[in-house]
Amino acid sequence: MPPRPAIPTIETPDHHVGAMLLLFLTRAPDDDLLRDAARLVDHATTAAWALRPGDLATLTVEQYRQLLNYTGAPQLLDLALYLRGDKRRIRTLIDHITRAMADFLAHYPSPPTQG
Repeated sequence: MPPRPAIPTIETPDHHVGAMLLLFLTRAPDDDLLRDAARLVDHATTAAWALRPGDLATLTVEQYRQLLNYTGAPQLLDLALYLRGDKRRIRTLIDHITRAMADFLAHYPSPPTQG
């Protein structure tokens, strides 16, 4: 019997653990769906980082990913599960990430540059 493929690690900030647990209980994804959804989130996050606004230009892809996880990990995974992890629908997830980051910047704008 071949070894079972690994499910990608989903890093969840402590303040999102309850929402993630509820998400897993209500959506009840199987291993394949969870793997596909996690990969979709990963690819969409990388694409959204490449399209990030100037206020976030100094962030590395890992910093961008951490900020996104901190602000909305459950919503992002929920949408990816809803999309069934379908990579053909990646644009929907990229648009969601872009809106979430714009909303974050509206509430927490970058400090003015000095000079």
